[in-house]
Amino acid sequence: MRIWIVGGGTGGHIYPALAVAEALRAVDPALEVIWVGTPDGMEARLIPPLGFPFLPVEAGGVVGMGLRRGVWGVMRLARGVRQARRAIRRMRPQALFTTGGYAAIPPALAAALHRVPILVYLPDLEPGWAVRLLARLAAQVAVTVPEAQAAFGGRPVLVTGYPVRRGLLAAARRRAEARRQGLARWGFREEEPVLLVFGGSRGARRLNQAVARHLEDLTAWAQVLHLTGPLDGEAAQAWRARLPPERQARYRPVAYLHDEMGEAMAMADLAVCRAGASTLGELPVFGLPAVLVPYPYVRRHQERNADYLVRQGAAVMIPDAEVEERLGEAVQGLLRDPGRLAEMRRRMAALARPEAADRLAAAVLALAGGSPGRDPVPQPASTGGRGR
Repeated sequence: MRIWIVGGGTGGHIYPALAVAEALRAVDPALEVIWVGTPDGMEARLIPPLGFPFLPVEAGGVVGMGLRRGVWGVMRLARGVRQARRAIRRMRPQALFTTGGYAAIPPALAAALHRVPILVYLPDLEPGWAVRLLARLAAQVAVTVPEAQAAFGGRPVLVTGYPVRRGLLAAARRRAEARRQGLARWGFREEEPVLLVFGGSRGARRLNQAVARHLEDLTAWAQVLHLTGPLDGEAAQAWRARLPPERQARYRPVAYLHDEMGEAMAMADLAVCRAGASTLGELPVFGLPAVLVPYPYVRRHQERNADYLVRQGAAVMIPDAEVEERLGEAVQGLLRDPGRLAEMRRRMAALARPEAADRLAAAVLALAGGSPGRDPVPQPASTGGRGR
């Protein structure tokens, strides 16, 4: 059996798809799981070292790109559809799983033309244009939380939770050990709180500027592990050098983490981060309360994700335009109120759905049960189990 996994562009599309790919491989190591992505995207660098065959297919953004770049994006999409159709004729996959994004358009269109059943998974609460389009072609749609069902016009959907990578799940299961390893890795003290700041796979300039502005106060209240992204790594080292010597050991800036992210989250007492879809799954499995700062330039996706966690009592939210002013106050207020922080931790942990990747993998395999080339038969949707 051969399955196509389609995800690319940013970590928000890649990491949940990777969790499902890992779950499929765990079900049957002989199952052929092929990753389809853009040749110049983050996925082209990240996926091949993980042992998944990588099929490059061109794609380009269209919406919000301006006339010239939009036309170029359409041309790349058309070339990608041709490339994907040739690959489908050669490989004959039994099913396709995708998390959306413009990188998914050519493979999914080609799959629909060749009657390969598609499962579209929406990580966020609100779908973008690609997911809305692909949902019309899909045999099944899956979502993270029940509130996202309304975006699909009453169509039955599968509510699974957010699929978390196996490495993170393993760290969450052995959290005490992972915490000790993280503290040792970054030279932090066991008895003092740890603040984890991260802005996604590429970092977040506004969060980094807020940390720089409040760094002396933040390092007075907590030990700080700061994932800066590639653009501000050198600047963060300079910020650290300007701290008093006794504070420098309390601030550890790093550009990016992959395998070590589980230790970082297990070690942290509070997170400051954007509100990408991963916050709906990764923060809950670690019971990690958060100060969320939604990125304002992706329509309302991150704002809705953050609002969901705030309504559950698991996080607080600061608008992007206010974070440089309010970050210190928000962090200090939570760290000085251990009762409130403990309640947020409990509420965050209650949202965990560690079985999400396995549920999605099972749904993909159910779709793939038919022979390729036949009309896909939609599987019965379910919102039961631990979908909330």
